[in-house]
Amino acid sequence: MDVKCSRCGEEYQLKPDENPSDFQCKCGGELIIKPDEATNIPEPSNNTSDDQETKTPKSIFDDWKKQYMIVIAVVFLVFIIIAVDSAVFFGDLVVTNVTAPSTAVNGQEIIIPNTIKNNGILPTDDCNVTFQFTPEKKPENVIFLGKIRLSELFSGDNITQNTTFTVPANITPGKYYIRLVVDSNKEIYESNENNNDIYSSTQVNII
Repeated sequence: MDVKCSRCGEEYQLKPDENPSDFQCKCGGELIIKPDEATNIPEPSNNTSDDQETKTPKSIFDDWKKQYMIVIAVVFLVFIIIAVDSAVFFGDLVVTNVTAPSTAVNGQEIIIPNTIKNNGILPTDDCNVTFQFTPEKKPENVIFLGKIRLSELFSGDNITQNTTFTVPANITPGKYYIRLVVDSNKEIYESNENNNDIYSSTQVNII
């Protein structure tokens, strides 16, 4: 190994295993490695054992584990969303139309055209549909007219029917709206429980 004095510049030859810091020039100067020798000294590696482990190629099994965990996380997230907002997936029965005839007679039959639809995503089970007379568009002071059994409706399906009842003989003559309540006994779970009733736009005159 070629070294020289940092003070006077005199050169010396050291063995490869000798350290310049262990020697001194005769002038008292510090020995340093000559520039051409210094460039050939390999730099110490900065890679630690942790870096070497990080650079180790990942196995296919490691990638599979990561993908598996992602799938589990997605499934869990979907489950949480469904649990929190599951009602949107149920059926939703609504009455889209109920028509009151112009007149009716105590003790005689009355025909009421009506249409019921399932606005929900899932089909609905059978349920009761109740028909009532009411002097105002309010659920108070209603007079029971009758009820029918509605069969299962699939998503988007509707049923239009002419429902016949007998007007109660003891009803006070006058003008009444017809109120129709679908799923009146709350037998099925719906995405919206607040749209199950409707009133006729006109009144029937009972004489």
